[in-house]
Amino acid sequence: MTLKDKRIAWKSRYDAWKESDQGVAEWCRDHDIKPHQMYYWIQQFQGIQDAQKEEPGGTQWLTVQMDNDFVSSEGQVPIYIHFDAISVEVRPGANAGLLSDVVHILRNQC
Repeated sequence: MTLKDKRIAWKSRYDAWKESDQGVAEWCRDHDIKPHQMYYWIQQFQGIQDAQKEEPGGTQWLTVQMDNDFVSSEGQVPIYIHFDAISVEVRPGANAGLLSDVVHILRNQC
């Protein structure tokens, strides 16, 4: 059995236990599984779930102070901001307030 196969099998057991409303020891006794093995896999799968709840990729945000002075956009190229599978093209002279709102929404949704 490969590690991938083992992980799939334990994920199936983990999901079954979660749906059972039983304690770990009781569920393991009913399914002839050693509780210490189940506790190990519970930690593995809950650790993955906790990591997924955090911002993906450990993204860190930086506040940028912008002057209200007009800056010529001639000869400048757009920049792209990537949020998981979403890409936002920001063209020179874009409305900073609108961009801030879009980034805030994506940050809370992604």
